[in-house]
Amino acid sequence: MDISRSKLLWHCRRGIREMDILFREFIDQHYDELSEEEKQGLSKLLDEADLDILNWIMGKDKPESDELMHLITLIRNSRKIK
Repeated sequence: MDISRSKLLWHCRRGIREMDILFREFIDQHYDELSEEEKQGLSKLLDEADLDILNWIMGKDKPESDELMHLITLIRNSRKIK
């Protein structure tokens, strides 16, 4: 299943403006580099609750899924978040 850039961009609209910006920048800069599995995983990540994602990105918690953790790591590395 092909996950389009426009579908991901629409799906990345969040309740927290900073997360909107973070996801939009990540997709704009790295979409073409992602494998189909990573694109599907990103879509799954975007189904998660905003506060969970924020805690994962800030390193306060970890998702149970290795797939989601991989994407969190990609996002954090793209913004040089430690």
